[in-house]
Amino acid sequence: MIKILPMIAVIMLAGCATKPVTNEQAKDVPAKQIIDSSLLSRKAGTGQVIIKRDSGFMGSACMSRVYVDGKEIADLDTSQKIVVYPAIGEHIFSAWPKGICGGGMSEQSGKVTEQSTLMYRIGYGTNGDFGIHPTAF
Repeated sequence: MIKILPMIAVIMLAGCATKPVTNEQAKDVPAKQIIDSSLLSRKAGTGQVIIKRDSGFMGSACMSRVYVDGKEIADLDTSQKIVVYPAIGEHIFSAWPKGICGGGMSEQSGKVTEQSTLMYRIGYGTNGDFGIHPTAF
């Protein structure tokens, strides 16, 4: 019995982690959740960045606010994405869970270029840590 309890706890925690979604699976964020649309259209001297929220139960009661260089951009629900077009160069991409969900602000830096698309995912790990991370999905 003593050996079974830790195994059950690990299985329960693993079931709570969020799962990455592909760009095709993620839904575009609705207009009502966009706070600032200034980075939503491609212009000369900009590059593409896709930020998406994982699927899964953990944190699903709250939206996640997305920031670019400290500027509020949008609130993402589970399995939603936003495509932004910041100027070429170094930027800070941030996410913060809104409402009652745990976790604080998480940030990642990225170098935006015209040649490639940066992709980030927002989600919770098996230990409940909230974060924004580079992704290949």
